[in-house]
Amino acid sequence: MAAHELLREDEPRLSTQSTARRNGSKPLSIAMIGTRGLPASYGGVEVAVEQLSRELAKHGHRVSVYGRSAYCDPDLHEIDGVEQITLPQINTKHLEALSHTMLSTMHAVTRRRFDVIHFHATGPTMLSLATRALGVPTVATVHGLDWRREKWGTTARQTLRVAARVAATVPDETIAVSQELERFLNSNYKTSTTYIPNGVNLSEPDEQTPVDGLEAGRFVLHLGRVVPEKQAHVLIKAFKNVPTDCRLAIVGPSSHSDAYMQEVQELADRDDRVLLLGPRYGSEKAWLLQNAAVFVQPSTLEGLPIALLEALAHDLFTIVSDIPENVEAVTLSDEQPHGLVFRTGDVDDLSHKLTLALSRDSRPIDDLLPVGDLVRERYDWERIARDTESVYRRALTSAR
Repeated sequence: MAAHELLREDEPRLSTQSTARRNGSKPLSIAMIGTRGLPASYGGVEVAVEQLSRELAKHGHRVSVYGRSAYCDPDLHEIDGVEQITLPQINTKHLEALSHTMLSTMHAVTRRRFDVIHFHATGPTMLSLATRALGVPTVATVHGLDWRREKWGTTARQTLRVAARVAATVPDETIAVSQELERFLNSNYKTSTTYIPNGVNLSEPDEQTPVDGLEAGRFVLHLGRVVPEKQAHVLIKAFKNVPTDCRLAIVGPSSHSDAYMQEVQELADRDDRVLLLGPRYGSEKAWLLQNAAVFVQPSTLEGLPIALLEALAHDLFTIVSDIPENVEAVTLSDEQPHGLVFRTGDVDDLSHKLTLALSRDSRPIDDLLPVGDLVRERYDWERIARDTESVYRRALTSAR
């Protein structure tokens, strides 16, 4: 299908609820650009965009999410009051996000009347140069320092470093999902970003589906994309040295990292306690979070990891690497981390922490207070949506 056929007038706008009007403010029309699409079935950015969009729709705003055709059901045009506009992309590692973002931005500014365009992630935010030049109120959310991701080569890293500067300085308003990201952006780019974290959604499926090969309370869980910065290989190496008959479940998809996926597979093949389960959603994911003995987040790079927040909200015992974003997420009260923290990349230290966590009949160390209620309160999507709406209205004022 030709690009000019895709850039057609869309169907009439979705009807909105009256919440915003009742609150004395005009409902907004918002475009979300930079995600793979709905429903979220890939990574943290997708989950964050879906949950934020749903909540904004509940508040009476009209929200349209631009999705990539490789990931979206072509017949799915609306979900829970959120419109999905599906456009194609060039299916390569370096051009997928850029090509789709360019087409989505062109569509948004030429064929639709949006009050605000909201870019997600640093790469897509490069297109804020165009929206600002056209006078379109623009907001960007920085979900992480993408140029630090290990899968990128030198040229891509340099491009993404420029994109981070653009994300911090060009949009009318910039949001950082963690306090560490806020500090980094403000310090390095002499700007003023707004800290609004990701949230956690605990609405469970009506039924949970046990995962084959796992026994409730007898497995360690790692939930996330199988990419170098998530450090699944470090976890598998560390688990090999842990004297336990529990299993290790590595759950998540790969992402343009075939060589790394092969490395992880070869490591897993050497330990019959390790299961590579691929992505699991819905009732299976709910069962995993409800029944894991320990949740491990060994990453070298994060923004604010939603999977970790979900684990905390389920009162799972957590072991995390000592990067500031992970420590920020697990430091919930009295400035004491919940669970255990190990030195990033240190296989021996992680083995030691895993052994401690599994030493009591394969149950986590039990001297920690439950934190689920605190996590749900601190990372509530309804409040996050209200804070984001305030940012939108500041962007509108700034653009005018």
